[in-house]
Amino acid sequence: MHEPLPYIDIFARLGVAFLLGALMGLERERKNRPAGFRTMILICLGSAGFMIAAQEAIIMANMQTWNTATAANPAPVSTFAADVSRVLQGLIGGIGFLGAGAVIQNKKSVRGLTSAAAIWVAACIGASSGLGLFRLAAILAAFTLFTLVVLELVENKFFPDPYEDDGKKNGDSDVMRAQDGNGKLGPRGE
Repeated sequence: MHEPLPYIDIFARLGVAFLLGALMGLERERKNRPAGFRTMILICLGSAGFMIAAQEAIIMANMQTWNTATAANPAPVSTFAADVSRVLQGLIGGIGFLGAGAVIQNKKSVRGLTSAAAIWVAACIGASSGLGLFRLAAILAAFTLFTLVVLELVENKFFPDPYEDDGKKNGDSDVMRAQDGNGKLGPRGE
């Protein structure tokens, strides 16, 4: 019979996902691609979290099944693992639609990818919590918050956003002109 994963295994699995996601993200960021550093980390963390949650749920189901078995009533075949798998599949697919709603594309850039990835990881944290996998949820949340807060500082320092100019355009220190209803820039000061 299998035991739940120890903390060190969860840290190791999420740590590997974090590091590999960071490497992929650095490569994408270097090429100035929309899905960059933090986005790739969050995608890897979310994937690892979902897989660990599913594995832990199956182990928990098997432990409960075998713990309730008696000589007169042998352990039944558990359908819990299959049901959890279906729920996780639906959750993963459904959360993609929610994440897609956070993505905004215009002529110059794609916005909201990190938000979409964060939504996806948040779904995994919620699924883990819902399954009673509090260790997984806490560790995954710590890695996610580290990615969103601390690594944002790293990303801003080493990979500044070329489309964020704080109201400056081509060295012009005046506030950018607002667009009128037709998408054209209006006169300054209005």
